[in-house]
Amino acid sequence: MKKSIQFMMAVLFCSAGGYAEEALLDFWDEAPRLFTVANEGQSLYHDLDRRLATNYKPAFFQVDHADKRVGDLSVMYDAGKAGSAKTFGFVSSLWGGVWELDDQFSLNLHVKVKGSAPAGACTVALVDQAGKQAMKTIAALGQDDWQELRLSLAEFKAEDGFDFSNVTACRFRAVLPKDALVWLDGIRFAKQGTVIGVTDKPLEQRMAEERKTRSARILDAHERAAKTKWGSPYVNYFTKLYLGRDLEEANAGLLEELQKPDVLDDPWSLFLNPMLCRLYLNFSSKSDIFPGRLTPEVEKKLLEVLWERTYSKNDIHWARQSTWWLDGSENHDINAKACNLVSSRIFMNEPDYKDRIYPDYGFGGAYHYGGNGYYGKDVDGSTRDGGGRANLKDGKEYNAADHYEAWLAFLKEYFQERAKRGFFVERAADGYMHHTLNFVDLVYTCSGDEELKQIVGNFFDLVWADWAQESISGLRGGMKGRHNYEGGYASITEYMRYYLGGPGNGTIWYYYTLVNDYQLPPVVMKTALDRQGLGCFEYKSRGVGEEENVWPRPLGTERTLLCDTESRFLKYSYVTPDYVLGAQMEHPAAVHSHLSLTKRWHGMIFAQSPKSRIVTVGLNVEGKDEPGYVKSKKGYDMHLNYRSVQSQSVLITQQARRIFQMNPDWFPAGIMYDRGMGVFVGDDWDELVEREGWVFVRKGNAYAAIKPILWDEAYEKAKKDKAGGADTQQYFNSSKEDATVKIKAGAYSWICDRKVIRLEDQFSPVIIEAGRKADHPTMEEFIADILDNPIALYKTVVPGYNVLVYTGCGEDAEEIVFNAGTMEMPTVGGEYIDYSYPMTFDSPYLKSEYKSGLIEMQYGDEKLDLDFSDQPWWKIW
Repeated sequence: MKKSIQFMMAVLFCSAGGYAEEALLDFWDEAPRLFTVANEGQSLYHDLDRRLATNYKPAFFQVDHADKRVGDLSVMYDAGKAGSAKTFGFVSSLWGGVWELDDQFSLNLHVKVKGSAPAGACTVALVDQAGKQAMKTIAALGQDDWQELRLSLAEFKAEDGFDFSNVTACRFRAVLPKDALVWLDGIRFAKQGTVIGVTDKPLEQRMAEERKTRSARILDAHERAAKTKWGSPYVNYFTKLYLGRDLEEANAGLLEELQKPDVLDDPWSLFLNPMLCRLYLNFSSKSDIFPGRLTPEVEKKLLEVLWERTYSKNDIHWARQSTWWLDGSENHDINAKACNLVSSRIFMNEPDYKDRIYPDYGFGGAYHYGGNGYYGKDVDGSTRDGGGRANLKDGKEYNAADHYEAWLAFLKEYFQERAKRGFFVERAADGYMHHTLNFVDLVYTCSGDEELKQIVGNFFDLVWADWAQESISGLRGGMKGRHNYEGGYASITEYMRYYLGGPGNGTIWYYYTLVNDYQLPPVVMKTALDRQGLGCFEYKSRGVGEEENVWPRPLGTERTLLCDTESRFLKYSYVTPDYVLGAQMEHPAAVHSHLSLTKRWHGMIFAQSPKSRIVTVGLNVEGKDEPGYVKSKKGYDMHLNYRSVQSQSVLITQQARRIFQMNPDWFPAGIMYDRGMGVFVGDDWDELVEREGWVFVRKGNAYAAIKPILWDEAYEKAKKDKAGGADTQQYFNSSKEDATVKIKAGAYSWICDRKVIRLEDQFSPVIIEAGRKADHPTMEEFIADILDNPIALYKTVVPGYNVLVYTGCGEDAEEIVFNAGTMEMPTVGGEYIDYSYPMTFDSPYLKSEYKSGLIEMQYGDEKLDLDFSDQPWWKIW
């Protein structure tokens, strides 16, 4: 049994008067939504509907990760922008809850004001549900320095009839300068060892509130989705069916969509098949949730369409192959296989379908995924129904129940394998990950098998634990695969916001989260919300996606990635409260699959702003279009292949001179080389300084130093000529010469409005070293420390192909040796990188030995063990 279930029992017996005092956790999405400004006499709930929107962007309140007193962040109020005469404050809940107080509580908070003049007196008013107030006036809010206030509620002057047990808001009427900035942090009500958090809450309170408000958040998201036609009409009709409203209109609309001639087009749609499955299982006559909301006519047509869209792809012979064989792409693959399972479940319980025999052609995977290639002499391609060249048919006949059992076993192994070896090829992708999780959710909610649901529920725990290791306030750092952009929030942040207690999203790619029962375990929620408490640590995890390197490839895999390997990819992140720096290190002889090297994100995120990041990028070739790529309108994109090495706060990366990739027979092998390389820096910095060939930046409490490395060719040639070297040495280095070459002072230029550093040489290695104010109080101290670090370029046989040796800041920093001229393995502290790392997941808070399937999560008193082994303990019980 998971500890999360044990925790729920504790919540049920918790006193309504407060929660035990413990570490307080703030939530980046909730905090600014709690606050608003209002005119005198106007409720602090006047703009609540706008604040609950998923795309809400506060005008006057923002989180500040650099200047804080409690937890990860404070809330900064721009009173000058809002109009300093306005009142401001916060509400008890975004979802209808109240503070159950009495006069024995105190209101505790940290506050600071900055402005051109001192702040004056401030009246703090509690407002109950009837609008009555209890007030206390204090002399002034803290000027320039943080001030801790402990305001006893017994000292508040209450209006007649004011109800302390039913308080809904707290309002500030403050005399502020016209340009005032006000910081607030650690707001809570406290009494004798118990606390009711406002901005910062105990874990127990956060868990209880997430569960208590879930119904309201689901309803709000569906209500909003019902009012919009954006995305797909299917979602609008799904929402109306869920709400039980306008059922006639919803059924008529669905029937019209299902009768369209193109409803069978795009068999690999990432949307339609899962939607049809969910419509049936939620609203058909056989639903256990809302039975009978689909009319018989719509239900019949839905089944016809679902059968036509799935029967050929649902090939039982493919359920007998490796779970690491990925048809088309990773997200398309799990889409097809999840829908094979769920549609089989549906049809095996339908009288008109349960005895139908599937074609089970045995032609291989990825039926109808794009065009077909050459099938062979005397083979009529029109007879292959869009399949491959295999001949796996065994002469037996199989119905829906047979298919269901086959895919059930397959998917149990699928998720166990990913817990054992790692996930995903499209790791943390800004778009593809929400598609993948859509199909994982389909298995979780619609498989009809309790054992599989438990496996997938545990897998969700692991997915979000992995996410939490290297995310700061919803922004994920670390290596990403098939990531389209240089930075910003990824789409799956929408999931985590909801699971942490924020608004739901009922739109096209998120509606399904509103109809599942998944909840985060306490250890994951605590890890996700306490970046400050986690401190600084390394997170290493095994990557996946290396090809099997089998020649010739098995017939039937013409559009399939063969990734059943112990991939030699090591994902590495250095995580701190102020930044995350991360990359993927790859064995030089690794055989990349079609997708394992696509749009990989290497770089650094900053806690203070999602707009601040440092990311390596590929550059457009000047003066011509690039073969194999769409030329980016921005001048740069994420298409580039890297060799990287990282040790804590130091990352060295280079455009790979060589990479071996194996593609499916009917997929393109595009050109991978001959691109310019750059570093996206952007323009969202508190400080930017260029010195001695380095670019230094600061945002909030984090620094970064960037240096492209290139030998000073002109200097070295002049030096060789002056020495009168023999002609035979003009194109080779001599053992009699100096061992090192001079590093060019400025081996870069600025492009794209000074947002991107262009490397002078496309194969120059780049050093990115991160730092914190905790170690270097000022930018100048950080710069001085960087410039004092040992750095050298050693010669090899041929000039220009050099070995970089660098040691970063700090007494414990280890020497990194990076051969920029060939594919030699880098070393850290004299040891070669272990690309076959013995742990699948390895941080102080998440651990698993490679391929064991045994997962340990622990942070403080919260602990959760998951078992994905072949004989899990929960199955034996």
